[in-house]
Amino acid sequence: MSNNGWLASKPCQKHEPCPGPGPKPEPGPKKGCCCNEDMRRALELLFDPTVRPAILSDQFAFIGKKFLVGTSLELVPPNGDLSTIGNDNTDAPSATLNSIDPCKSDFINITAPGYYYPIPTVAIDPPFPAAEFFIPNPVSKVSLCNLDAIIFDYNVEAVEDFKESLKALLDKKYSCHCFRDDECCCGNGIYRDIYKPYSFTENYVNISAGWLALYQAEVLGRVGNILVLANSAEDRYRIYFICLESVGFYGTEPLE
Repeated sequence: MSNNGWLASKPCQKHEPCPGPGPKPEPGPKKGCCCNEDMRRALELLFDPTVRPAILSDQFAFIGKKFLVGTSLELVPPNGDLSTIGNDNTDAPSATLNSIDPCKSDFINITAPGYYYPIPTVAIDPPFPAAEFFIPNPVSKVSLCNLDAIIFDYNVEAVEDFKESLKALLDKKYSCHCFRDDECCCGNGIYRDIYKPYSFTENYVNISAGWLALYQAEVLGRVGNILVLANSAEDRYRIYFICLESVGFYGTEPLE
């Protein structure tokens, strides 16, 4: 486990604009990239000295729309539930987050030996080893436009009350009014429904986002269109950055 020397800044490579006559075209609305800028903002918070010492840079996972990097999926055992496998359906994160491009590109720099098909790799009968669904193509970059979620572990002993320190860095604005965004129209409604900032109890949610499923995750807040959750299982110190536009199902009731 390491967080030494991670997220090292790299010099920005400037490129001259393409030559050619005529006015520069106006940028059109983004399609399918509702979360890329806010996901970058969420990752940049991990630079903050109040939380950085606790971030385990070599324990990240990236939940893509078609593949998984740094983790594989787990099946819930017969007669079990997500609480029996640590409150989420993913294996321990194992990719390394190296740096964020200062040029504000839509890619982040990582290290991983390959990626997984989103097929459960653990079962009781018969067993399906993760290696059967692993593609050993080394990965060095991840597109922020193709992510439903980012998962990472943290060292609970490195920072006193890490979750409270992270919450202090999140957006303070709470939307009390419903409005529609032409690019991202679902996130605010979902967030208002699950986040109760004036409640006297902690907020927990059962939620799915793409291939990721969580049970009773603690709602810490948001960074724009990114929902920030913490795993509530005992002895599992894990944070989730989830694109609100990728949320498919959610509820707030615990198991009876």
